Amino acid sequence: MKRTEKIKKRTIIMILLVGLPSLLAAMMAGLLFMPFIKMGLHLDFSQAYRHVEAADRIRFWDSWSGKVYIRYPLGLRPIEKREEVPEQKKPSLFWLETDVYDVAASGDLAAWYDREENKIFLGSVDGEVWEAFDAAYEGKELAFSPDGRYLLVYEIEYGVYGGYSSDEECCYYRVIDLESGAWYPVYSGYREWFRVYWEEE
Repeated sequence: MKRTEKIKKRTIIMILLVGLPSLLAAMMAGLLFMPFIKMGLHLDFSQAYRHVEAADRIRFWDSWSGKVYIRYPLGLRPIEKREEVPEQKKPSLFWLETDVYDVAASGDLAAWYDREENKIFLGSVDGEVWEAFDAAYEGKELAFSPDGRYLLVYEIEYGVYGGYSSDEECCYYRVIDLESGAWYPVYSGYREWFRVYWEEE
């Protein structure tokens, strides 16, 4: 009986001595490669996108693969039907200065990202400013929802892992509810560059 207990104890000690470091090494490797794994699978478990009523109409177009994705509870998934990706038409508002990176319009409503101030401005197409929103990162693209209630904002954070390289980019896709002013994260991913738009009704 005692001999059996000694063998069991030795076996447990051996498993711990060999297995525990291997498990820790595997976990560390998983953490190091997580951005790449997440990027390949388009995973994002956050659920804040559910606050956006029209979130199911947001489209993420990957120009490399030609695939169009939609948001679902685990991240992004490609849609089965092939839909026409609308041409990117940017309104030319004559009064805008050169430090404006992107502009969008919906009827008489206009939004533009000012790189110098790192703000998103909301106003009229005639140039009247109604509201300003602080951008968390550098704005790249803006898109109004078809009903004009939401503004989709695509931003990029550079130097994510402590460097200054443009290769270290995290992409954030967030929606501003223009009625309440609330921001809702829709999707984010390491180096996941998509052209974003809303599906028309």
